[in-house]
Amino acid sequence: MAKPSLAMIGMAVMGSNLAQNFAEKGYDIALFNRTAQRTQDVYEAARGEPYAARLHPVYGDLKELVALVGRSGTYFIMVKAGEPTQDVIDRLVPLLSGDAIVVDCSNAHYVDTMRRQQALRDKVRFFGIGVSGGEEGARHGPSIMAGGESRTIYDRRLKRALEAVAAKAPQDGSPCVAYLGTHGAGHYVKMVHNGIEYADMALIAEAYDFMRRVLGMGAPAIADIFERWNKGPLQSYLVEITADVLRQEDPSGKGYLVDHILDAAQMKGTGTWMVESSLAIGKGVVPVPGIYGAVESRAISARKAQRVAAAKLLPLKAKRFAGNRARILKDLERALYVAKVACYAQGIDLLQAADEEYGFGGLDLARIARIWRAGCIIRARFLDDIAEAYQKGPMPQSLMLAPAFRRIVLKDMASLTAVCVAAANAQVPAFVFDASRGFILQSSSAQASANLTQAQRDFFGAHTYERTDRKGVFHTEWSGDRKERPA
Repeated sequence: MAKPSLAMIGMAVMGSNLAQNFAEKGYDIALFNRTAQRTQDVYEAARGEPYAARLHPVYGDLKELVALVGRSGTYFIMVKAGEPTQDVIDRLVPLLSGDAIVVDCSNAHYVDTMRRQQALRDKVRFFGIGVSGGEEGARHGPSIMAGGESRTIYDRRLKRALEAVAAKAPQDGSPCVAYLGTHGAGHYVKMVHNGIEYADMALIAEAYDFMRRVLGMGAPAIADIFERWNKGPLQSYLVEITADVLRQEDPSGKGYLVDHILDAAQMKGTGTWMVESSLAIGKGVVPVPGIYGAVESRAISARKAQRVAAAKLLPLKAKRFAGNRARILKDLERALYVAKVACYAQGIDLLQAADEEYGFGGLDLARIARIWRAGCIIRARFLDDIAEAYQKGPMPQSLMLAPAFRRIVLKDMASLTAVCVAAANAQVPAFVFDASRGFILQSSSAQASANLTQAQRDFFGAHTYERTDRKGVFHTEWSGDRKERPA
């Protein structure tokens, strides 16, 4: 039996599945959990698999794990982010040598990853990687976003194994994993991925709600629409599973399951982290209204009792659409695509700003798009187009200004407007559709309304302003002699 040089710490669903993925791809790996029973359960469940001989359970403590794997081995940590991860690191690192590799695979906050990188710089080689794809991805191929102190060490010690277990893009078979930059780069990109996921899911839910409440369609008919959309430009994992979800019959025989699921969405925090990060960029706030709208929409949905009570006092009933149904459904398809482009553009804008703010070393946007093509939740056909937009020619100022996407926005903006107007007339909320439309319009407006805002700020706070017709910074004595003076 070969001695493992890899270890997986954490035998919950993600850790156990990723460990089995490594073993199936030919890597001996030690299994460890703080409770030995969990380790035993995972090992016993996999005992009959062809790769079982490559799984090495450790039932003692971390010292026994290190005795098996070695002081210079590679240790993947897949436990709950935050204090549980820190506790493992604090107990594990003193047992290791300086050339050991510690990889945080949890859904960690990039700030924690950056802090740990600094704290562990002279103790071990530390990497933070984002793993997307859920249970199925971990077992059969996730999208992996890696960050850490050195590309050289990644290439020499991690690249081969991670490429073996990563998802493979169906377009060209390339592994969906990459070293993206220093310290917190991997977890930052994973956070932005999740924020885009929030917006993508919210747009799909709003499209479903539009068809349900504005057009009066039932779950099977809406499933047919999503299935059709999945054969065109909107092809994606999320659109695909939406059709499957809508067709699932209720086990009790009461119609369709989706109609009996409580309309109160939960969230684990990555979308909120992204919004917080967009507000914390030193050179100025990066606008992410689509992601913010998705976070807010989930937050409002969770206030179920308050919403039910408010509905009795504010009976703003939904109204049915009276126009051309075939036309509005086509508009809805196009609107969904344009809104998705706007939300991806927001995520990419934030990645570019964060790269400069935190010194990740130059995030490769084309490569990020390519490693999102399989394994992860937001995998979609149009990621190839995004990769091409950032790989060829001059870097576009925004994804929306890349030639392929600019043509789509110009062609289908009217459809997005039609959907937003129809939803407003029907008194059905379309948070993220509305936010996407506003983002596109304001981002492409040569003349905004902020001239009045800046005048107001100067009026009550002497915050000064600039002029359009000459250089300089000015202040007006609005309540005095009303004369303008250079500030």
